[in-house]
Amino acid sequence: MQDIHPLILCGGIGTRLWPLSRTEHPKQFQRIDGNSETTFFHATVERYRAPGFADPLVSVSSTHVATVLQQLDEIRCPARIIAEPISRNTGPAVLAAALMLAKTDPASLICVIPSDHIVKGDLAADIVSARSAAEAGHIVLFGVPPEYPETGYGYIVDGGEIEALPCARKVSRFVEKPPLDVAMALIEAGTAFWASGISLFRADVLIEEFRRLDEHTFDAVTLAVARGLETDHALYLSAEALQPAANLPTESIVFERSPATVISPLTVAWSDVGAWNALHHIAEKDEEGNVLSGDVISIDTRNSYVRSTHKLIAVVGLDDVVIVDTDDALLVTTRDQAQQVKQIVKKLETIKRRELSQHMRNQMAWGEVKRIQSGPGYELRSMTLRPGMMLPVAQDQTLHRMMTVTKGAGLLKTETLTRPLRIGETFEVAANEGAVIYCSPESEMQIVEVVCDAAFKSVATALDALQLVNS
Repeated sequence: MQDIHPLILCGGIGTRLWPLSRTEHPKQFQRIDGNSETTFFHATVERYRAPGFADPLVSVSSTHVATVLQQLDEIRCPARIIAEPISRNTGPAVLAAALMLAKTDPASLICVIPSDHIVKGDLAADIVSARSAAEAGHIVLFGVPPEYPETGYGYIVDGGEIEALPCARKVSRFVEKPPLDVAMALIEAGTAFWASGISLFRADVLIEEFRRLDEHTFDAVTLAVARGLETDHALYLSAEALQPAANLPTESIVFERSPATVISPLTVAWSDVGAWNALHHIAEKDEEGNVLSGDVISIDTRNSYVRSTHKLIAVVGLDDVVIVDTDDALLVTTRDQAQQVKQIVKKLETIKRRELSQHMRNQMAWGEVKRIQSGPGYELRSMTLRPGMMLPVAQDQTLHRMMTVTKGAGLLKTETLTRPLRIGETFEVAANEGAVIYCSPESEMQIVEVVCDAAFKSVATALDALQLVNS
């Protein structure tokens, strides 16, 4: 019996989980809570490291390939990566994976899995129990029995039993994010499920449905795979070929239009963590109904979600609130208004705030980078390289870099020289030059970097900042 291939989708941004989730560092790569190192992506991968499952495929933006590689290495999990040069929603990503697997086995079983959900229970067992329906040529959509009339989820309405197929049921219709009165009616009828975004099917079935229902996208993705660049760690799809593909989810292109679609109920607790209130809903609570993450002291506070990243948060006399603290932003709202965080994100986009896209402190494949100070034409930041790691400094026509080693030792290599690096040594990487910094395998290395616009005239300001750090 062949193994099921988990296809983990990492393309979302998760704007309603700002300030944790940012466009350059989305929620799937962030820690689930402040009390552990496990990220949403870690948890998703680990969920399918079980009998009956092959090593995962991971579909991700090209800009986040290094992050995926780092997090896979942290849990020692091999995987094949499909790198998307442009965003085209889930439809083209799922088709690309099916085309890849069909090269060696057209009947490969694929389970599509979002990377940013929270699940409690044996989801892998639920998926394995529905494999007979997928092997028979059905597209299995996994539904969650609804706990309340959620207006932010899609619903799948049960269409009745399927003879000789006890693991799945017919689909009557789809209802996308209904208003409250409709959601309440669906719950009362007892025949609707939340759409989990998880599906199971044969590669050849999905490919044929795409060819039949959206030949234009099928041709574009087929060409993007054929013209893609394959490296040791990923297949980079061709951007030019992928451009004409529909920017739509698999649900609207295929699942909602295919007679092969069936539904299989899940037996687990599930949340897509679309907003902070969802994290409160599914997490374990204290005796006051609070979910406290990180360094938090709570007095006379109930039914609240409070998350600290680096500093102590003290909360007194508040009920039903959400407080989320990061290095450079603090969110305070009520649980019933948590969905409105997306309005903050829109405002940040309008006024072009850095906090929309970047954290002050970011984990990289080679270590950590922290922004310390910035001003017109320059940015001061601290970088910590893990022992034995390599930091590539890419050529850039607009940026001039000045660096000082403040801890550890290593090696600097440019096109013209190779030199050792020790504490207190300062070096430059000029605009249009590249370099590689190697950290000694014995201990970590810390570097303070000032990045200046090449055309910035008042470089003295940046140099003053660097001198201040050195002193």
